[in-house]
Amino acid sequence: MMELKDCVVFLLAKNSQAGYRFWGNYIADLGVTTVQAMLLILLGREEGQTSRQLGEQTQLDSATVSGIIDRLEGLTLINRKRSPEDRRAVLLYLTDIGRDKARELDRRFEEAHQSFLAGFSGEEQNLFRNFLRRLQETHGGIR
Repeated sequence: MMELKDCVVFLLAKNSQAGYRFWGNYIADLGVTTVQAMLLILLGREEGQTSRQLGEQTQLDSATVSGIIDRLEGLTLINRKRSPEDRRAVLLYLTDIGRDKARELDRRFEEAHQSFLAGFSGEEQNLFRNFLRRLQETHGGIR
């Protein structure tokens, strides 16, 4: 009988938790959560996105993204503006403070990524990422 510690699903879950804790600790002084940081990084790379676009990129449902956007707006890090092309669409833009924070988060994102995988060679890192992508492609649609 397989030990729990050897089960791939268990290992993935525990490593996912470790990754979120690692990233959360890396950005704790910036006053945003790991998920808020993802949205800020994405908006820092391309402003004027809709919540739907952010949801597709992060693979989060619309209710979750909407709540995160509300909190980021409450922190005065983003603004909502009506799209000039489609009055029904709301586009998201960073405030000056949000833009500074997004730049710092993006910088730390790269740094944290390197630090988290520092114990692996470049080849191992690529293999690891490819294995994770294949698992996601195979099982990512399961609800």
